[in-house]
Amino acid sequence: MKSYDITSVCNALMDVLIEITDEDIKRLGLTKGVMHLVDSKRQREVLDHFKSKSHVTELGGSAMNAIRTLARLGHKTVFAGMVNDDDFGRRIRERMNSLGIKAYLGGHQNESTGTCLILITPDGERTMNTNLGASRLYDATHIPHDEIAASHVFHFCGYQWDTADQKSALMSSIKTAHTNNTIISLDLADPFVVDRNRNDFISLIQEEADIVFANKEEARLLFNTTPEDTARRIADTGSIAVVKLGAEGALVVKGKEEFRIPPVPTKVVDTTAAGDMFAAGFLHGFLKGKDLNTCGKVAATLASDVISRIGAIVSDDALTAAKKLTKD
Repeated sequence: MKSYDITSVCNALMDVLIEITDEDIKRLGLTKGVMHLVDSKRQREVLDHFKSKSHVTELGGSAMNAIRTLARLGHKTVFAGMVNDDDFGRRIRERMNSLGIKAYLGGHQNESTGTCLILITPDGERTMNTNLGASRLYDATHIPHDEIAASHVFHFCGYQWDTADQKSALMSSIKTAHTNNTIISLDLADPFVVDRNRNDFISLIQEEADIVFANKEEARLLFNTTPEDTARRIADTGSIAVVKLGAEGALVVKGKEEFRIPPVPTKVVDTTAAGDMFAAGFLHGFLKGKDLNTCGKVAATLASDVISRIGAIVSDDALTAAKKLTKD
């Protein structure tokens, strides 16, 4: 018997969201639409550039976004990461406690809680500057092995492949999940991450992952082919492939079964966490034992909702719709 629905190990961050212009992107020398890993000095420089602009703060981190939504959908969830005992760190702990998420947040005194600066252009695209802070110091000594073993799903994302200690921690977590028949769910996270860690990710897909999430560009980079072909190649390994195609919807492939998931029409305001909410919706359906087509529809429902407003939180109406789609 499993005690938890899902456990995740990921970066525990505070998001800072600011609406900007394309000219700001050029002036700061950023690559639009991707995540940049930056040090504390660079993060402060960019924040200072926008000090006169209003901003919104929200709990962040890719897998944390998904776990938070799954908790709101009523799932028994566990999250592990690293923060400092500073203001952001305390707010993360309090928020997770209020949602009923079992938290394993290591405390580091020499690094501040990580931040993700999310810059949103008028077309709804987001460009991220991420300073991992204390998160990058997460290591294998902090893994909640018992909780991973007692979970139906272990979910993680590719962002953590950029630091050696986090990578080691995840490999140990994956081993625990594999040994205890816990479903392993991998979100590739970002095109730049895939480009840097392509061979590692291919090995993970071939040897460990049971569910793989990728967007169109990540899929293209993974096997240097079309998203459709990538989905089929992932499925050939025995994994469930979930490839997000933006305005074209998504493709879900398992074995020889293929499902085209139509997009849910919406006005794009901010694409922050669209992929995270897509993963949350899909995993909600999966944990409820629904067919893959239904899982995809739930995923599209939550993703379309979160991009219709600024911030990484889906509405109560979207949660209600997700529950209706998965009602027995």
